[in-house]
Amino acid sequence: MESVGKKSRTRRPRRFTRRKFLKLSACAAAAAAVGSVIDAFAVEPEWVKVTGPVIPIPNLPPAWDGVRVAQLTDIHIGRLIGLNYLREVVEKTNAASPDVIVLTGDYVSRTDAIGDNLAEVLSWLQAPEGKFAVLGNHDHWTDPAAIRSVLKTAGITDLTNRHETLRRSGRGLCIAGVDDLWEGVQDLDLALAGVGEDVPRILLCHNPDYAEQMPAGPRVDLMLCGHSHGGQFKIPFGPRPRLPIRHSKYAAGLAEGPRCLVYTSVGLGMVGIPIRFNCRPELAIITLRRK
Repeated sequence: MESVGKKSRTRRPRRFTRRKFLKLSACAAAAAAVGSVIDAFAVEPEWVKVTGPVIPIPNLPPAWDGVRVAQLTDIHIGRLIGLNYLREVVEKTNAASPDVIVLTGDYVSRTDAIGDNLAEVLSWLQAPEGKFAVLGNHDHWTDPAAIRSVLKTAGITDLTNRHETLRRSGRGLCIAGVDDLWEGVQDLDLALAGVGEDVPRILLCHNPDYAEQMPAGPRVDLMLCGHSHGGQFKIPFGPRPRLPIRHSKYAAGLAEGPRCLVYTSVGLGMVGIPIRFNCRPELAIITLRRK
């Protein structure tokens, strides 16, 4: 029993001081920074994101409505990216069961990455309507003739300044290509020579800046590109500080160009600093729809 007259003691709640708040904030910021570094260097670089953009195409024949096109770009086999990663990408691509596969350049970053092993892995890609490619600047900087040989061995059709017309139920879909903007010659007239006006045209080009230089000649309905890597680093809710293109609107995803729609994949590999942050590698499985 409490003695009479003894005062009961009550604990005062501890105050959440400004000093404690700042200390906790600093700890949280440090943890976030460490987590971001781990994510950028160890998680995102090979954490492939399969995207599914749906793109409207004017006058797309009903036979081609819903056709699925897998786009692989900027693989950059070399010091930072190995063939095991490419094997995983090929497996993901085939698992998506695309109708067409297109590759838009920069397959290697080093000459010693070009060879039979690369051709073998690329040959595993499967698409009933065909596999098509153009070259990028890094392919020109290494050995463009050797890259074209790898593509041929892998059963991939090189569309440098030429086209192929695919057919379903008697209706055509044109897949065309032009050479790299920095290192090649782009001949759009030659690439689309003989394509009927009623045939939808998909153009492959490594660098999306070509959309701003495309001549006012043959019609193009959609251009598929890479090259940007999405900057490999995107500030959350902010910009992409480093882009190898002049027109930032083509950094990633679908954009409206002066003459056609442009879809830029952020690509699969890396160059320079081995980092991807808020910019996961992309395997785009594009569905074309009748506009």
